[in-house]
Amino acid sequence: MVFKRRDKLHWVESLRSYVLPRAGWWRTLVYLGHRLRRIPDSPTRIARGVAFGVFISFSPLFGFHIILALLMAKVFRANIIAALAGTAIGNPLTFPFIIGAALKIGTFVLGRDPAEHDLKHVAQTFREAFRAIWESFKSLFGFGHSNLHGLGDFFSDIMLPYAIGGTLLGLIFAFAGFYITKPIILAYQKLRRKNLAKKAKKKHSEG
Repeated sequence: MVFKRRDKLHWVESLRSYVLPRAGWWRTLVYLGHRLRRIPDSPTRIARGVAFGVFISFSPLFGFHIILALLMAKVFRANIIAALAGTAIGNPLTFPFIIGAALKIGTFVLGRDPAEHDLKHVAQTFREAFRAIWESFKSLFGFGHSNLHGLGDFFSDIMLPYAIGGTLLGLIFAFAGFYITKPIILAYQKLRRKNLAKKAKKKHSEG
């Protein structure tokens, strides 16, 4: 593996580096921006990849964002590296805002009270749902009892409004990401070709 670390990080350090990268989130995002501009692909495919990555970041399917972004990029012929970079919009610093906004919009669309979801309640609901899934999984091997009956309320009260609100927000930010990224990549590639042509001309004249 090309970018594999020589010294493996402890899992605590790995978690810390994910929540708070050593270079900081701002410098990490700037670095991703530089990487995007240097991808050897068309501006449309790169921008499309970014859009898919951004869109998936608003999905409630935590843990599957990268996989889903890769699948969408593959199916719709977008740049895979750009799709991975686009998922960076969803990170531990932005997820509280994404979750809160998605739930409020989703509950409003469903005609419910948007004020019924606070982040503390949502976090507790997610913990209870994962605990129910884990206990039900253990019950398959004879340990404990299945506890999936309570997941109906979780999907109705949390996942459904989150999916609706996240889809609407994801579409907005995905389109914004596409139309912001494409001209930037296009301008960079034109400038790079121009600079390379100047260097080639200068080298030829000197030779």
